[in-house]
Amino acid sequence: MNSKNIFRWYSFMMIEHRNNAVREQHTAYTASGAGQDHALVRELWAVEGQSDRSHIQRIAERSGLPVKWLSSLPKINGDRGMDKLMEERNVLLLRDRKSPFIEQFQHPLGRCAKFYKLTAYNNCNFWCEYCYLYLTFRTCPVSTHFVNYDRMFKDIEKFDRQEIPDALRVLNLGELGDPLAVDDVTGLSEQLVPFMPAHAPHTKLLFLTKSDCVKTLLEIEHGGQTIVSFSVNTDTVWQHLEHRTPSPTDRLKAARKVQDAGYEIRLRIDPVVRYSTWEKDYRRLTEMIFDHVEPSRITIGEYRPAEGLSSHIKTRFPESPLLKVNGSLIAEAGK
Repeated sequence: MNSKNIFRWYSFMMIEHRNNAVREQHTAYTASGAGQDHALVRELWAVEGQSDRSHIQRIAERSGLPVKWLSSLPKINGDRGMDKLMEERNVLLLRDRKSPFIEQFQHPLGRCAKFYKLTAYNNCNFWCEYCYLYLTFRTCPVSTHFVNYDRMFKDIEKFDRQEIPDALRVLNLGELGDPLAVDDVTGLSEQLVPFMPAHAPHTKLLFLTKSDCVKTLLEIEHGGQTIVSFSVNTDTVWQHLEHRTPSPTDRLKAARKVQDAGYEIRLRIDPVVRYSTWEKDYRRLTEMIFDHVEPSRITIGEYRPAEGLSSHIKTRFPESPLLKVNGSLIAEAGK
């Protein structure tokens, strides 16, 4: 990106979003110093006949959230902006998963190393403007948690018995959602993490998260088989693009607690965004990382929108700076 585009990017980053409702909520979530907003989910949804009621009831009792029983999944009616986001990501749909819980991920262009994903969630309850999941789940955008844990555990045990290279014996829970964002609601980690040393001793879990919701991780037996990778960015990127998430400092404090509890910690800086003070800010972020934790690995990525993503960003964040800078990044079908 040339200096002119860098200046334009900085200018747009400094413009206050016209969608004040989103900005005000983001401020409210973080100004109190409480870290992550623990009202990411306001209501649980379940479709009659699609899940065992006992699974739904367990999560409802744990979270204290109301359950809305549906005859079928309703159409999301919010047209734009915050209305659409609230209908998609202020609820959590609970249902059984029909597809396999474990699948091998292969980038369609062959640009990423192969890995295995464990899909406990579809979509995310955070509101990051650059999120590729808006495109991935464009036909079913409601944040979803799969509750048929018995089948998930069977899939894990079967995977653990397979003969595959040790380097691939890691199940990534962060490909299609943030596995800790609503862990205080679902309690998944409380059941999944101790399951591994007891029943799948040759396999590790990888939690990729922006959450600071780690209390449960500190209280359970993990057997050294769970890796927690925290995604962090500069304060500027967080304030303008990562709504309803804990601050980078809060994420790093959570990472320190998790590392002290014996977990392997990794960091992810993704996407790296260039603006007028980006070099200074990312240098400071690097210093903050090593002030807090000793990560086993740091992964760095750039903003890389897929074709078609920009229209989904625009629907939810009409004034997003991502839509105003470097048109080659958001061009669709050559236009």
